[in-house]
Amino acid sequence: MLAQVRSLAFNVFFYGGTLVFAVAGILLLPIPSPGPLRGILRGWARTMVWAMRWIGGMAEEVRDFDRLPARGPALIAMKHQSESDGISLAALIPGIAFVAMQELFRYPLVGAILYRLQMIRVDTCGGGRERERLATFAARAHAGARHIAIYPEGHLMAIGERERYRSGIFYLYRDFGLPVTPVATCVGLLWNRRDWVKRPGRAAIEFLPAIPPGLDKDAFMQRLESDIEAATVRLVAEFTGRPVTPSVYVSRSGESSGPVASVPRARP
Repeated sequence: MLAQVRSLAFNVFFYGGTLVFAVAGILLLPIPSPGPLRGILRGWARTMVWAMRWIGGMAEEVRDFDRLPARGPALIAMKHQSESDGISLAALIPGIAFVAMQELFRYPLVGAILYRLQMIRVDTCGGGRERERLATFAARAHAGARHIAIYPEGHLMAIGERERYRSGIFYLYRDFGLPVTPVATCVGLLWNRRDWVKRPGRAAIEFLPAIPPGLDKDAFMQRLESDIEAATVRLVAEFTGRPVTPSVYVSRSGESSGPVASVPRARP
């Protein structure tokens, strides 16, 4: 019962607080510089990370953040399990530029804010045209010395799932000549994808050793997926007390190579 109460209280705070910050963001849209709006974004993110812990009981540990360059431009490739993992990055990194689905930019209020924040819009289906669009918008973020965060699977994945890793991150890695910092997480144990119900407990976001420039496409993509998936299942095992279990390929288009076990719970 207590867990349900905390989940409800957090949801009320999250959606109510997000509305307040969104209104504040809209009021800042006429300002030509994105700086004030980026400050609003980070303030919102830090507030929600606080609320996750102290209202929802979701204690999220950040590990090895010092592996990420303190100053941009920098490239980040992260496992995407929850709405909250992007919130955590926004709380940690001022001015971060997320690679986001173009559908988000079509929402009347959200889209306007994302445009002003100069986020990077792409179609997750990929292709040559989308690589060109990614390169164009990422070049602006790179010129602004911003950290660029991309979810290489292109979708929210539940605990125990993995998707095909898209190659967009490789082209940024190659063209900018920058290392890529992979990031693993098990936050889906507490806040699974877009689920309404949240679970109190402990989880972690872990910054992994950077992949240095110079690898070819196949070697880079293999290492990126291997590093992120291995660290993710290790974190899941650590925070659930269960054996390490390899993730199962699941296509968000509906095709799956096999069943995925039910989402385990984090230990309190």
